[in-house]
Amino acid sequence: MRHFLALLAMSYLGAALSVWWFSGFIPWFLLPDFPFLAIVFAGLFVPGIAGFLCALPPAVFREITTSAPAWSMFLGSLALYFASREVGRRFFLRAEPHLLTAVASLLLAESASIVLLLHLAGARPFSLLWGAQEAVRIAWTSLVAIPVFLDLSSRWRRVQE
Repeated sequence: MRHFLALLAMSYLGAALSVWWFSGFIPWFLLPDFPFLAIVFAGLFVPGIAGFLCALPPAVFREITTSAPAWSMFLGSLALYFASREVGRRFFLRAEPHLLTAVASLLLAESASIVLLLHLAGARPFSLLWGAQEAVRIAWTSLVAIPVFLDLSSRWRRVQE
């Protein structure tokens, strides 16, 4: 229950800060995607049905706060949860470089899938500037993930002991 409440608070606070408070002052690509981080953390470190339940509220927050077609971010976030769960099962992710690589890879895969879907729909809103901004967003969110994930996982291990 503590894990659920911690991830819920982190994803809600991060979404609220990014969307409602900082969006007028800081460019979108410099704001870390905290609901994304909560979903990935639930997939990597929270086992079983508890991880899935921890991933549901951040998925809803991502659906509400983005201007994507209906249900696309929610279903994409659940797919992200299952992908991160598979990464967590197959790789040992306790060291910082491994966490950074996993989070950056998942962000890159998500960005590539969005680009592919928009390209298939006939939209071409991408440019070199957008690619540079997306690279900064991926790097920044991945770097923020390391201290957050290490702190939450160490606290979770202490609670279990």
